[in-house]
Amino acid sequence: MATVNTFTELEVWKLASELSGKIFQVSQTTLLSKDFALKDQMNRSSGSIADNIAEGFGRGGRMEFIQFLSIARASASELQSQIIRCFLRKYFTKEIYEELFEDSDKLGKKIGAFIQYLNSSNMSGAKFNNRQPNEKRVTSNEQLETTNSKRGTINTSTAAKPLGAYPHARRVGNLLFLSGIGSRSAVDNTIPGLELDEAGNILKYDIAAETHQVMTNVKAVLEASGSCWENIVDVTVFLTNMKNDFPIYNKIYAEYFSHVQACRTTVEVKSLPTPIAIELKVIATIE
Repeated sequence: MATVNTFTELEVWKLASELSGKIFQVSQTTLLSKDFALKDQMNRSSGSIADNIAEGFGRGGRMEFIQFLSIARASASELQSQIIRCFLRKYFTKEIYEELFEDSDKLGKKIGAFIQYLNSSNMSGAKFNNRQPNEKRVTSNEQLETTNSKRGTINTSTAAKPLGAYPHARRVGNLLFLSGIGSRSAVDNTIPGLELDEAGNILKYDIAAETHQVMTNVKAVLEASGSCWENIVDVTVFLTNMKNDFPIYNKIYAEYFSHVQACRTTVEVKSLPTPIAIELKVIATIE
């Protein structure tokens, strides 16, 4: 990938900006203009895509960029749902609907491909450049916060801090056992797409954004442990809402695991220790 100096050079941002402009135009010139609530939702959704791409780029870190791209992609899916709603309410002609839906679908796929590229990249992000000017650059296997070689336990600052007295992973022979990995961000401990009321009850959550974040966190622990994504052999997935969330999670899962073909079990649980909607328990091999 060529060097990109500003977010405005990114293809995904350009496409998102163009789509946002189209949404604004139809919100002023079609029957959508009279549905103030939906019009506002769609302009916020389309603007969120471009804004999250820009903010993620501006953070200067690969893992943070992936997190914000995941949110942008979730906003693209939200926008698609709203476009369908407009068509069903006969706010749009078929031609406008097909154009907007195709544009949003293409954008979502482009963002997904960009996330996959960043997940497979060894770059660490601009803000980490020149942190060690007199030493060799730190590799993923050396990005360990703490390692207990006697017990084979690994903890890393590149994944959310464990909630209790357990490590991120433990090595036994040539096997690596990961503790349950959720969708909390390593950056600020937030859960992407989650909205809580004052009492801490869940108002809204985004299973797509959380699923992408879980994958990012698992990859970070694997790399910190000296393993890699391709070495995953078994996955147990915990969902808090199997009926609603399985189709979305299953589709995203395929994007990450189609070439890996790890064994998988998916179960529904009543709740998880934090207000997350998904958690992965992973076993991988290690050299």
